[in-house]
Amino acid sequence: MAILTLRASGNISPSRFVTLSGEQTVAQAGDNQDILGVAQEGSNRAPLQDYVSTVYAAQAGEQLQVYSVGELCLVEAGAAISAGALLKADSQGRAVPVATSGTTIQNYGAVALQPATAAGQKILCLVTPLQKVRPALT
Repeated sequence: MAILTLRASGNISPSRFVTLSGEQTVAQAGDNQDILGVAQEGSNRAPLQDYVSTVYAAQAGEQLQVYSVGELCLVEAGAAISAGALLKADSQGRAVPVATSGTTIQNYGAVALQPATAAGQKILCLVTPLQKVRPALT
């Protein structure tokens, strides 16, 4: 089990998938990118809800905690998800189920332990980084 302390190469939202972007550096994952782990659930900054419209787990150059191999954490859903689904990143680093058909290899980084009924919900997951699965060919 591993929680890593890494540096952000750009703005990373809380509870989003991250990908390796350099030496001990991560970026918020994009659509179907390799997943190293899940960004910390909160921000490194004081809660200033009346003054700041966007809260980041870390901004470029800042350190953040990344949940990795075998850790349980919250991840933000980008769509409806069933418990037990293999999760990959969407274009915003949110968790979505892997495609079950087609020809594109699916890069997943977690298994859903709870369902989500809509985007924006945070669900418990088991982090399983850098995994790949081939969907059924159609």
